[in-house]
Amino acid sequence: MEWIPVADNLRQIKEAGLEIWLKEQAERQKLLEGLLQNYNEGRSMSLYCKVCARMPIDLINKAIEQTKQKLRYEKIDRSDIKTKAKIFKSIVSDLALEARISLE
Repeated sequence: MEWIPVADNLRQIKEAGLEIWLKEQAERQKLLEGLLQNYNEGRSMSLYCKVCARMPIDLINKAIEQTKQKLRYEKIDRSDIKTKAKIFKSIVSDLALEARISLE
């Protein structure tokens, strides 16, 4: 199924109201900036944009938390961006698949 952002955004604005929708968009932007700062190995910007546009905020936060837990458990160095990105992408892909959200 093709994702149509304009129609989806209009539906969300109608359901929640413009003010709430704008606050959510600001939160999504903050999440995206954090992903780019902490997990971008240079090839994931497009995926992270799709994640922050299409996934519910609670699922994005869940993916980030699960990633942090796995990094701590496996004692991955904070400067190992490639491994951090690989772990995050695996976790977020699994969560998206479970929720039937396309990140293509």
